[in-house]
Amino acid sequence: MEPRASGSLQECRDRECPLCRSAPAGRPLRSAFRVVPAALAFTLAGCGDAPESARSDGDAESSGAAVQSEPRRPAQRAETSNSSRGEASTAKAADVQTDEVRAVDLTGRLAQGGWARGEVRGGSVGTVELNGEPVPILDDGRFFIAFGRDDSLKAELTVRYADGETLTESFALAPTDFPESHLPARTTTALEADPAFERRRARELRKIREARATPGKHDGWTEDFIRPVAGEITSVFGAQRFYGDVARSPHSGTDFAGGIGDPVVAPASGTIVLAGPGYSYEGNLIILDHGLGLYSAFLHLSDLGVETGEEVERGQLIGRVGQSGRATGPHLHWGLWWNGVRFDPAMLLAQQ
Repeated sequence: MEPRASGSLQECRDRECPLCRSAPAGRPLRSAFRVVPAALAFTLAGCGDAPESARSDGDAESSGAAVQSEPRRPAQRAETSNSSRGEASTAKAADVQTDEVRAVDLTGRLAQGGWARGEVRGGSVGTVELNGEPVPILDDGRFFIAFGRDDSLKAELTVRYADGETLTESFALAPTDFPESHLPARTTTALEADPAFERRRARELRKIREARATPGKHDGWTEDFIRPVAGEITSVFGAQRFYGDVARSPHSGTDFAGGIGDPVVAPASGTIVLAGPGYSYEGNLIILDHGLGLYSAFLHLSDLGVETGEEVERGQLIGRVGQSGRATGPHLHWGLWWNGVRFDPAMLLAQQ
């Protein structure tokens, strides 16, 4: 679906491998990978960029039967059906009777810029990795993952059980078509060239990194996320921006139309890990920790309605729309960040 725009564009100036399974000799292992279909419909409907050195890291800043396999035999790749903009994927195969089933269930949007909630079954889990990177996981085997704008269309999930057995599965991501945004050419401002500004910006980025350094154990990531503002989407995640003929950083979040003072609410519960005024590009900034490495960032606010360390519930007022920082008009920029990956807030809202 094409992005929807409402009113004038508001801008902020911020920023194949087969399946394999292994089992210890003498112990049979049956394993499975399943992508649970999610009936998710969603609608997509501005932000500019900061110099690369000044960008904050992440803000200015998809019912199928299980796929079964015998150990040490070539695995059959699950057939998946994906459409653009992250339609839910479904893997299907004949059921096989097993003595022990070890499986991973995924539900979400398996697409570039998408996300999934997962659950590991069949025993105590030691670690989970996505494309070789560690994934935060709860003791009961539940976890959250996300996929970046430019991620490969093939992903690999590796589960290491506490008894040493390993389950490795590959799955496909649907490609996502990201729009382009063409803006007038711009040059570095005198402020950006000032060494004092560079030092100030370095301090701001350090505070942002520190706020996300230790993910909390909240369960906000399990909730159905709601829109943080009532306004329509004016600029989508991932839009490639050009200033004149120069390609700059893709849009790192989703922009919503709004007037100064319009309420901004928490899309899901969590802990406020940063509520700070006067950031160079982000303006008045709130970062909300939803647990398991998932964070929301809200930029350009006119008012901060919460303090660092405060626990908030889904739907609770946390601030108000503004035009602070580098913005050409009042709007809300909402960014999502998981484990170092920026992804599309509109896809997370798709579950509504």
